[in-house]
Amino acid sequence: MDLLVSTAWLSENANREDVKILDGTWVLPADEDTLARGYIPGAQVFDIDAIADTASSMKHMLPSAEDFAKAVSKMGIRNDDHVICYDRHGLFSSPRVWWTFMTFGHGKVSVLDGGLPSWIKGDHAVNPAPSGSRGKSNFKISSARIGVRNKSEVISAIDNDIQIVDARPSGRFYGTSPEPRARLRSGRIPGSFSLPFGSLKTADGYFKPLNELADIVGASGIDLNKPSITSCGSGITAAGIAFVLHRLGAKDISLYDGSWAEWGASDAPLEI
Repeated sequence: MDLLVSTAWLSENANREDVKILDGTWVLPADEDTLARGYIPGAQVFDIDAIADTASSMKHMLPSAEDFAKAVSKMGIRNDDHVICYDRHGLFSSPRVWWTFMTFGHGKVSVLDGGLPSWIKGDHAVNPAPSGSRGKSNFKISSARIGVRNKSEVISAIDNDIQIVDARPSGRFYGTSPEPRARLRSGRIPGSFSLPFGSLKTADGYFKPLNELADIVGASGIDLNKPSITSCGSGITAAGIAFVLHRLGAKDISLYDGSWAEWGASDAPLEI
């Protein structure tokens, strides 16, 4: 099974009973008008702000295992289904959906390269509204295939030979550009590596070829044989970094769910 699938593949396989398509778009209200419109036929919406820890003060934090199982069971997703995640940006929030499924043990999950813009570019049909569930299922949680870390665990990782990989643009990493969220400090987690998510994509919104990704990751100083914790602004593009590291064969990957939205608002150690 390929972690990254093309629109040509999806066009040929979308009607299979074991293929479930999820629109995992997350967008700031100001950006809504810039996105491709419509839904891939058969796609249901996976709302990362709703299928989340709604008791948290931060948005789209990982839900409990029970809440996740209830949500995907309501969507009719079974343990043997192949889940395809995409977003209307092209590549932005869909890896966050991939990571969420992986965290709850579902390994048959892929990202659609280029997302909805690529689907439209291929002259495939688009529906004006998402699809409903094909019926309920009884999804069972299994052992995590990828990790999640909290702030205290990241603090402990700083001096323990665990790589912290930051997906934010370099200006925010080095503290030369302001944070888009109010009341957040500028800078980075001490000792972290800069790997901007944008550097992993082509100009037209696809992931770069795997050999180029390997070169970019290597040039950033990241060792695929060492444990890595990915971070970003609020846990979305950190999932994109985790996705790339996983495709490159890294074995020990976790995501810092609170990311800079939590770290920058706290008194945790800071480097500028």
